[in-house]
Amino acid sequence: MSSPPRTGAARRYIYNLTALALAALAGWLYLYGISFDWLALGVAGVLALACAVSRRFPVSFGRVTIEAVDVAILAALVLLGPLWAILVAVPSMFYREKLRAVFTAATLVLQILAAGLAFGAFAEPLLSASRFDVGFVAGVVGGGFAFYALDYLVSTVLLRVKYGASPVQTLRESILPPVPSDVAAVLTALGVAYAMVAFGPAAGLVLFAGSVGAVTSLHMIWKWRNENRTLREEISHLEDERARLEEVLRSSHLEFAARIVQSLGRKDGYTASHAAARSVYAADMARELGLGADRVRQVEAAALLQDVGMVSVPDEVLLSPPERLNSLGRERLREHPVQGERILSGVPEFEEAAKWVRWHHERVDGTGYPDRLRAEWIPLEARILAVADAYVEKILGGPGRQALSALEARRELAGLADGVLDRDVVRTFLSVLDSRGGDYAAASGERFAFPGQTGRSAPAAGRSGHLRVVG
Repeated sequence: MSSPPRTGAARRYIYNLTALALAALAGWLYLYGISFDWLALGVAGVLALACAVSRRFPVSFGRVTIEAVDVAILAALVLLGPLWAILVAVPSMFYREKLRAVFTAATLVLQILAAGLAFGAFAEPLLSASRFDVGFVAGVVGGGFAFYALDYLVSTVLLRVKYGASPVQTLRESILPPVPSDVAAVLTALGVAYAMVAFGPAAGLVLFAGSVGAVTSLHMIWKWRNENRTLREEISHLEDERARLEEVLRSSHLEFAARIVQSLGRKDGYTASHAAARSVYAADMARELGLGADRVRQVEAAALLQDVGMVSVPDEVLLSPPERLNSLGRERLREHPVQGERILSGVPEFEEAAKWVRWHHERVDGTGYPDRLRAEWIPLEARILAVADAYVEKILGGPGRQALSALEARRELAGLADGVLDRDVVRTFLSVLDSRGGDYAAASGERFAFPGQTGRSAPAAGRSGHLRVVG
């Protein structure tokens, strides 16, 4: 079992890294000074704009992400030099969490200066020398290698300091997967440089903009192809007893629905605590993703009540071990999102949120239920509920499953990105976890108490009997 996050040690590491970056930048300015050129300023402005646009509209194909930010920074490095590349990288340094912004800025400064030293050993910036030869190509390759190698080194040390992750684990899970996109970024920067020498600065910038535009267009086509699935037919009608219960519950309000969840929690020991933790994580993700205050409150309420449909599932199904359920039992369990929607859709001003509850078990690859929605057909709010639910199941434990440590839960959650969960929402949640302490990652403390309860800490690992959700 790995240790909990060492937030204090990680914070000291980031501050030391920042001091090193400032010292390196000051040393570079002392040795090489600052030169100004209007053409360089114009090229840097275009590339910086590309960085800003790429941050706002990230481009990805399944598990492959096209790093237009890296292409812009590397192009600025080989065309203009390290100081201009740092200027181009500024739009990619801003995050809501101050500590993450400081870490990103320090890392980029060190990456760019290291890449500048490697590149400078073979060639000079293209706008100064105007020579595209074997030495220039070697400089671009060497600079790109130094750029990414330092990024991997800094990230590996951070994960080691904060979570105790081994370098081998980090290499396998965080470093090797993005290598193809890193190579593509270096080759694209090299192509922009060649176009600038062969056809002039304007042609090089046009090639860069056209490449980014073409990739973005292909990304849109890829998304549209994954959205052309139709909805499944609704499942068969419930039994008369459940239909009668539905009519009673449709006339209730949210407070009564919350009491249902709380009563289920008293039966199984998990539902209420899981619901409270989900609501905290979902609300924080919604804020980080830029949703408005009213929307955040709706997401928080939906996360709290998303398992209210479990009230319609028979006890013999709810309390049976997962491996003992037959196909009929699993199907009855899978009906709970539909029942949750029907219960909550009768609440005034909660009709839309009831849809998120219906779809909180949908998966981006179309393997979820009840409607087998894919990708962007799933509302963002429902994707937020899915990520919060998946993490809570891991960190607090579930039916026949021990609770995991924060690092293990993060690792398993990251492994679900794209195939099961939305990659961007998972990244946002991991960023939120990075900015908080160990208690937050473990869903422990007053903030995680179910409404009306106080002083709850995280449940002990290994408790059984949770109202299970079939994945």
